[in-house]
Amino acid sequence: MLTVPAFVWRGGAVARSVLVGVSAGVVIGLLAWLDSGLWFPALLAGAIVAVVYGIWLGLRMVKYWPGATALSGEQRVRVAGVTRWGGRIGDPALAQPVVDYADGLRTSAETGRHFRWVLPLILVAAIGTAGWDAIGGSTRDVVASCVYLVLLGFELFWWPGRREQLLVNADRARERAVALVERTRGAAG
Repeated sequence: MLTVPAFVWRGGAVARSVLVGVSAGVVIGLLAWLDSGLWFPALLAGAIVAVVYGIWLGLRMVKYWPGATALSGEQRVRVAGVTRWGGRIGDPALAQPVVDYADGLRTSAETGRHFRWVLPLILVAAIGTAGWDAIGGSTRDVVASCVYLVLLGFELFWWPGRREQLLVNADRARERAVALVERTRGAAG
């Protein structure tokens, strides 16, 4: 859920699943085509990833922010954007959804931490593969290995900092939304 930009929330649950699934499928399909040079296995890999990832992430999005269904697409985008940037929502009716979305981001991040130990192992295997490709592979194989290494580098070195910044922003937006909810209750009571 952390990797899903705010604009994706505009659509309903099925539209979100399709959008994230197709996006991931296109990327994986292109990487498979770059690596193999064959269009059919690349198309197959992209289609399988699109279906599996779309369903999996779509279900996670619903699980971690079930209240999203009560909001319009524009409201979901606004809540997600404000929360991801750590801003103020301003609208008391959207303050509780900010709290819920921030809690969903935090829970999603905590469940994903259990698998972070796998990434260094994948990096070691990717370095070995890149070395093997550099010695005996084609130019296409070397390029594909370098692309994989760059992507893994982003995942290992850039993403953890970005993830923490998103969570700090979400916590700040959550605190502001809770304060707005309390002010609204105090003014009404």
